Amino acid sequence: MQRSRLEQVRKGRRALWIPLVAISLFLALIISACQSGAEPEAVAPTAVEPAATEPAPTEEPASEPTATAEPEEEATATPQPEEEATATPQPEEEAAVPDELANGRYIVNLTGGCGCHFNSELGGLAGGNRFAGPFGVVYAANITPDQETGIGSWSVEEIASALQTGARPDGSQLYPIMPYHDFSLLSDRESLNVAAYLLSLAPIANDVPEREVTSDPAPFTPVNDPPAEPATDPVARGEVLVTIARCGMCHTPRNADGSVNMDLFLAGATVQDETSANITPHESTSIGQWSEDEIAHFLVTGMYPGGGRVTGSMAQQIDRRFSNLTEADALAIAAYLKSIPPINHDPYAQ
Repeated sequence: MQRSRLEQVRKGRRALWIPLVAISLFLALIISACQSGAEPEAVAPTAVEPAATEPAPTEEPASEPTATAEPEEEATATPQPEEEATATPQPEEEAAVPDELANGRYIVNLTGGCGCHFNSELGGLAGGNRFAGPFGVVYAANITPDQETGIGSWSVEEIASALQTGARPDGSQLYPIMPYHDFSLLSDRESLNVAAYLLSLAPIANDVPEREVTSDPAPFTPVNDPPAEPATDPVARGEVLVTIARCGMCHTPRNADGSVNMDLFLAGATVQDETSANITPHESTSIGQWSEDEIAHFLVTGMYPGGGRVTGSMAQQIDRRFSNLTEADALAIAAYLKSIPPINHDPYAQ
């Protein structure tokens, strides 16, 4: 503002000075012409020259851009809100990353938090837990993003492929203790989200021993190609969620050889010292009389339709996992459980 006022004053002074100079020069030329006896008509062309060569007009255009430079600077300053406007999508772009990671964390949590890989001494998914059986001995891998001992050198696509097929980047096959048969139902987007989430964790260095098995597992190819996006049909979505949550591990009895008895799928079983319920839609021995809303409410809260709260291992699973279900996913699980064949089996009577 002060600079603008100064320029106005300078312009006013130049505006007064220019006519005075021009008049003085014009008079001087006339006097000179009269003294030399030149014709007045010859004066007119000569009189134009002072106006053309006079420094004042050249100074004024030079000073005017200076005066207009301030609005130009303000004009370049005023786009700052536009720059901020172009910067405002950044929170949306940044929000997309947390959403991606949140979705990955959501799926990981629903699967049990990849608990087989949790190393209690190191406080993370650094692996090292030992699993022995007729097949030999395998160790849970370090799935933190440590470059040397974990999966830090794997891409999100390679991790997603390992989730869905059990194949490492080098082509070797993971042992099916890692439930890639179940995770093969995950959509590509969810698998990539899980991969992104795992790579966002703090790296932990832990060199896990090599497995010692009688034979390498056969390559696995999913029956159906994983969909690009999660299923939107409630029953189909519920089947995926029940599968990756591995509900059958507790609610399905096993045969003498340890294999799952698919004839009693989700019909309840005894696991260690606890008995899990029949969650098929049988009317008298299971949850057949529960509505889908009641099943969904139970999954999230642990509250029975008639009152009271579940206890034991199921209460822990609800607190740690199922209480985080979205309303849509809780209802999808309920829709799937109501759609499967009812099985007349009372696990508590065994």
